[in-house]
Amino acid sequence: MDLQRIQAALKSLDLEAWLLYDFRGANPIARRIAGLGEDRFATRRWFGLIPAEGDPVWLHHAIEAHLFADLPGRRVAFVGFRELQEKLRDLLRGVKRVAMEYVPGGSLPYVSRVDAGTVDMVRAAGTQLVSSADLVQGFEAVWSPEGLQSHLRAARGLKEVLQATFDEVTRAVRQGRSITEHSVQQFMGEQFQSRRLHFDPPIVAVNANAGNPHYEVRATGSSPIRRGDLLLIDLWCREEKEGSIWADITWMAWVGPKVPPRQQEIWDIVAGARDAAVAFLKEGIALGKKIRGAEVDTVARDFIRARGYADRFLHRTGHSIGLEVHGNGCNIDGLETIDERQLIPHTGFSIEPGIYLEDFGVRSEIDVYLDDRSVEVTTAVQDRIVPLLA
Repeated sequence: MDLQRIQAALKSLDLEAWLLYDFRGANPIARRIAGLGEDRFATRRWFGLIPAEGDPVWLHHAIEAHLFADLPGRRVAFVGFRELQEKLRDLLRGVKRVAMEYVPGGSLPYVSRVDAGTVDMVRAAGTQLVSSADLVQGFEAVWSPEGLQSHLRAARGLKEVLQATFDEVTRAVRQGRSITEHSVQQFMGEQFQSRRLHFDPPIVAVNANAGNPHYEVRATGSSPIRRGDLLLIDLWCREEKEGSIWADITWMAWVGPKVPPRQQEIWDIVAGARDAAVAFLKEGIALGKKIRGAEVDTVARDFIRARGYADRFLHRTGHSIGLEVHGNGCNIDGLETIDERQLIPHTGFSIEPGIYLEDFGVRSEIDVYLDDRSVEVTTAVQDRIVPLLA
């Protein structure tokens, strides 16, 4: 646990303390901030008060003192529930305001991890709660220089797997060999494994299935892939080493020699929204502006709205990327959660607008990294739907 850095962050945000809380892994953020590894299993609830000045205090069950023995600060044990309440009141005596993984109204579920009953218990001790959302972003979403390099390597791996997949689909169709969404997904899994990349099963969707943003490929009932199909592939991975940063992209292909006008029209709108969001970011960051995630979402959404498809853009424009593919930093979201947090340097996220119709859907996804005064698109940018049989 980087106590000095945490306390500096608390002072910069004018916060008295950060109150960490977890019960059986319900708040992985608290576990990571405290430095409790995934191999340290706690079966009882615990609190950790980290003040802006002074030593932390860990309030834990008596049978789990060993989990906190190596952490800096003082340890206080409890056994029964009433004793926990009393010692929590003692712990918070004189502390007027603490940050917790709590967001009013649950508007940011990535951060809002503390249950309502525990919130009640803290408030009953006479302490005001504020959200730790900005603190969390500073510790969970910021990439180290090595993290950035791991992300760039993962991005190259994604492009290799994507190209191998397009080649496989092209060969199969030309040869008259039967393939399905599921068989292509399995092929991609083999490609990831051969490159020693950690991955989740990718989305492989044709035609109407591509109109479902989170279409789930199943072994039975998976659609065949044939000439004249529109193909959407969404794939994400990271290196196997713990601490590696994910990369995440979505590309489109047409199983034929020429993309039809209708699909091309929708692609042009989606790609235009993507590029408008990136241009807004680049201009703002270069000028030193503070940009909120919801603002970037509005730029992409307004581009699509002006062309008549606002009701078919069914999700946020992008998500935080970090140690988890959907990370705990600022999302590019003015729709699902209204993320008013500022985008901060050395963080990454996706930009992935989409339009989803009854007979097909189109999405284009890239990853973006913010430096102190610049914006870097870290993944390959698709400039057109790929005609696989051209």
